[in-house]
Amino acid sequence: MNMLKLTAAAAIAAASLSASAMTAIADQDLSAVAGQDGVSIAADLNINIGAFTYTDSGASVSFNNITVRGLMDMTIDVLGAAAFQTALGTSIATLGGNATTILPATAAALGYNGVSDVVQFAFPASVGAEADAHVVTPTITVGSITTGNGGASFGGLQIKNLDLQGTKVWMFGHP
Repeated sequence: MNMLKLTAAAAIAAASLSASAMTAIADQDLSAVAGQDGVSIAADLNINIGAFTYTDSGASVSFNNITVRGLMDMTIDVLGAAAFQTALGTSIATLGGNATTILPATAAALGYNGVSDVVQFAFPASVGAEADAHVVTPTITVGSITTGNGGASFGGLQIKNLDLQGTKVWMFGHP
């Protein structure tokens, strides 16, 4: 009986492996394959930090019971060199800078070679009905602020609806 069960299990395993086997695809056929561009990430943040303490010459102040809660969404895309330089130039111009002079200086300071692809992490702007989601964007709360050695509390602090819409972060490797 055990041999029969073992044989059946082996047959089922072999069948499932052959059904999921990968098939080679020729280069000319691969060029006709289309995929979806980018990746999207949504997160329900629930971050807790016991305390953040700043100490200077023996005296300290502590920010206690820190929480970050709320929803956020982000897209991840790979940009070619030209698209990255356009996106960075647009950001520089939006901030009031001269992209013609700042863009090359920024690229040089960051070690960007001007030809590599760049990964872009972006927090898209919510518009229309999606804008209602703004009420659940992350809120940062500090339960209490105290001085060192058991000092009295100065109260708490709250930053409501941390809005990251329109923020972009770029990542690239160094040669």
